[in-house]
Amino acid sequence: MTDAPLTARNSGMISCHACSLLVRAASLHHGHGNCPRCGGALHLRKINSLARCWALLIGALICYIPANILPVMTVISFGEGEPDTIFSGVTAFINSGMYPLAALVFFASIFVPVLKMLLLTYLLISVQFKSLWRPRERTVMYRITESVGRWSMVDIFMI
Repeated sequence: MTDAPLTARNSGMISCHACSLLVRAASLHHGHGNCPRCGGALHLRKINSLARCWALLIGALICYIPANILPVMTVISFGEGEPDTIFSGVTAFINSGMYPLAALVFFASIFVPVLKMLLLTYLLISVQFKSLWRPRERTVMYRITESVGRWSMVDIFMI
């Protein structure tokens, strides 16, 4: 008996990336085929998934700099307006006594994206070097990063 956890891959199954249907890998031609439910492409691994993830992460790092330097809003008060960056907007909210809004913008626009990029960098490096160190904790880290990511745009709706 092995210590490997029971996974779809260990059971000879492939999960459709579109509808999550499990399909027997033996029914596919050379590990490729179409999902019988939705017609989506099936393969053992997403093609070039590491390279895609690195490209998206580098793109996010590049776009994060102008997103924090350029003004994102103009607050007009008593007929006078001043363009604000994300960080200056947080400080303006704090100076106005709007602490919950300042916290929301800070966590959603500054803290969460930086944390996500750091965690994804760590996870990508660990996968790239085929690390076997704490796989369960890294999986939890990935799932938390994925679930928190959905809420990082809430500040845009607030503005």
